[in-house]
This record gives sequence, structure tokens and C-alpha cells, in this order.
Amino acid sequence: MNALELRPVSGRIGTEVINPNLEVLLADDDVRAELHRALLDHHLVVLRNLDPTPEEHVQLAAAFGDPIAPEDHLPKRDGHPMVCRFDSAVGYKADRWHTDGTFRNVVPSAAVLVMRTSPATGGDTTWSNCSAAYEDLSDGMKSLLKGRKALHDQGPDAKAVHPVVVAHPETGRPILFVNDIFTRGIMNLPPDESSAVLPFLIRHVGRPEFTYRHRWAEGDVVIWDNRSTQHYALFDFEGQRVVERVHVAGGPMVAYRLDRDRGVATAATDGPW
Repeated sequence: MNALELRPVSGRIGTEVINPNLEVLLADDDVRAELHRALLDHHLVVLRNLDPTPEEHVQLAAAFGDPIAPEDHLPKRDGHPMVCRFDSAVGYKADRWHTDGTFRNVVPSAAVLVMRTSPATGGDTTWSNCSAAYEDLSDGMKSLLKGRKALHDQGPDAKAVHPVVVAHPETGRPILFVNDIFTRGIMNLPPDESSAVLPFLIRHVGRPEFTYRHRWAEGDVVIWDNRSTQHYALFDFEGQRVVERVHVAGGPMVAYRLDRDRGVATAATDGPW
């Protein structure tokens, strides 16, 4: 019998834990393993009104792996170096589709976000299921994307190349792995073709049927699989919006292929497929 009671929050991404108990989520290893399984199955988990302290926030993230400190240039919560703090009052916004950290060779595996100060209206966050986005591509587009690699760039010291379609390290599912903020081009396509295909893929990821939009209340926690999703924070509000995030360590993303002999998905690292 499952310890967590879950209900879907949209058709193709996300589940909500009904009446989450913070004490149990921090202390019970079986429940934490179940929470991790829910994240893999649904890509995103909502925990309403949980309101963890910064220390509990980090403990909760540890259910999914090793929490990691934010990059040096990102703002931290005072006295809590593992907690990244984004405050709209100092100008931070992330109002385009993106996956965190794709400009690095190693991408965080998950993120745990807490709403600390919520505006009266607006400031929602939307997530998209990039596995579903891949599944709904035509067979012709899937064939075109086999073996393709894309450049992700945030500056001279923050560049990485990833496959356009990656395999989820834990489930093996294919993921469409390009985003609006960091992906600059498909490197092994002619420039004219890249400039046509990449914008299509970015638009495709944002189709409403792949998404869940969360209307925040202070104390809400949303956990997402950073490998298989993208997110978009709406900058449509007045007043202050403060969220805090803890990332979980990940690894390199490897190419996805279909093993034609067995008809199953596998990860691959050694060339086009």
C-alpha cells in the first residue's frame, strides 16, 4: 500500500501529494523513496502549504540525491549557502522556456522550489513535459533529430554541447532537450536548416497540452525533474515575488536511440543513430 495519496494536476505532467506531512517526508525513508518514484513517473510533484524552513528545504531535496550549492554568481539566502533565492525586487526573472543549467556539461537532476513571498495575483510558473513533446513529434522529425547535437551557451565560460534528444538516466525515456534561453543552434545541421528546425522545436515544447501551470500560495513546494521538463515563470504581476530553490546533483546527458532488434530505448554515447 502506498503511503502517499496522489492525484494528477494535468493530463500529461504532474501529480499532487494530498495533505503532505513534512515530518514524515523528512524522516521516513520509504515515503521519500515513494516521492522520488512519483517524480520519475510524473516529472513534477506539488506539495501545497508545506512551508519548510531553509534547513528542511535542503533535507527535502536530499530525497532525490545530493543537494548542491548554487553557482557563485547566483543569489543565496543569508546564512544558507545551499539555498538559491530569487527576489523580483532586485530584478530577477526567468520568463522564457528553459531547463536549468544546460550550459554546463553536468545538468542538475532535480529542483525543489518554495514560494516565500507571493504577489496578490499573477506570478504563476508553468512546466512542460519534454518527454511528451518528443513522443508527439512526427516520425520524420524524430528521424531528422537522430544523432543531432546542440550548443547551449550562457557566456564564454558557460558552454556545453548536448544531444538534441537525450535518454533519461533513470527511466530511459526520450527527452527533447533544447530550450529557448540557452540553446543557440543545432551544430550538425546546415545553419539554414538549424535556424528553421530549432525555433519549431522550441515552440513545440511550449504547446499547452504538455504543460501544467501552478498558481502559487506562500509555503507551496514544487519539485521537478530538471532533465525531462522545462519551466517558465510568468512576469505578469505587481509587487514582490520571492522563491527559493535547491538543486540536486545530476550528470551528463547522453543520446537516446531505439534498439531496433529489441524495440526498446537505450542510452548511447558513441555517435549518431
